[in-house]
Amino acid sequence: MVNDHLEFEIAEVLDSKIDNHQQDYCLLYLVFWSGYEGTAEEFSWLLATELKHTPELLIDLHLAYLAKPVPLASL
Repeated sequence: MVNDHLEFEIAEVLDSKIDNHQQDYCLLYLVFWSGYEGTAEEFSWLLATELKHTPELLIDLHLAYLAKPVPLASL
């Protein structure tokens, strides 16, 4: 529970991309969820704004893959 809302644990952030279907800069992250292995919900793309509670996972991704898209505030 975070701020009285049920939250699920992200095991790893695997990728980032820019959503070209949006007019504004829209950064998405591919996440691997803990506890969903082998299900259709195992992976999903989330908006960068939805990952405020996982800064260490984002840092890990961007240190490992320097060419991946980053949040505008990081530029």
